[in-house]
Amino acid sequence: MLLLCKIESLCFYFRSFAKPRNAVTLWQPTLDKMKLSKMTTGIIIGLIVIAFIAVTFYKKKSSAGQTYYPSTVSSTVDKTVPDSAVGFGYKCMWFAVKTDNKNRLAEILKLKNISDCNWQVGIDKAYNGSVFITPTIDGWTLACGWGLPHGDTKEGIDEVKSILQTLSKEFGNAQFFCTYRVTEYHCWIKANNGQVERVYSYLGESGENVVIEGQPTEFEQTLKLANTFSDEAKDEKYFEREDVVWVNEELLMQVAGHWSIDPTKLDDRQDIAPGLGLLGQR
Repeated sequence: MLLLCKIESLCFYFRSFAKPRNAVTLWQPTLDKMKLSKMTTGIIIGLIVIAFIAVTFYKKKSSAGQTYYPSTVSSTVDKTVPDSAVGFGYKCMWFAVKTDNKNRLAEILKLKNISDCNWQVGIDKAYNGSVFITPTIDGWTLACGWGLPHGDTKEGIDEVKSILQTLSKEFGNAQFFCTYRVTEYHCWIKANNGQVERVYSYLGESGENVVIEGQPTEFEQTLKLANTFSDEAKDEKYFEREDVVWVNEELLMQVAGHWSIDPTKLDDRQDIAPGLGLLGQR
């Protein structure tokens, strides 16, 4: 019994040396490292979240986005059977070119996988990333679809202007229209003989014009179109004035109708013979 007590005393004695007198102090470096590691991990996660938000914002920054629409045409529909004109225009973009040469237009627009296609299938595909070149209407051929440049940023407008210069240099008259009511973005551009004569674009989401160039055309002169670049717009009351016309999709269609063709009215026209256009992708 006495021996057992002595052994326990010795164990306690040695444990007193083995155990740190100030455990908190001795463990502090390890705790600091753990805290630093957690902080570093938190920072990395935070940066990843910020990067994700930035990428998402950048993708949404494009006014017209990349929105496609569910197909409304059965896959059994034969696209090679000529049919009547189908209206389009809302939430879409298109070129209007004074020509009946669909193949040359497709070549300039750099379309690939080109095939003959009727209106019903062509317009449906145009709203789902393809480009449909319509049969000629009153001397005009329209190329529409989400596969085209959107022209919804300054850079996008420059791209469209370059295409219009090429088209109008060859065909004389070429135009571009884009409208997207979700962000209230509306744009029209006109070129003649290789020169861009008029650009008007407005983003309702921000209440500002994106680009305005050239003199208003005859129809535009009948309106006092909003110009947020003007000296008048420096006055806050400018945005409350009733005489200032803020663009919407219906007004854009009126401009299209005065310049060339209002595509939203094609369904109502009985003078357009059934025909085939071209379907392709860029």
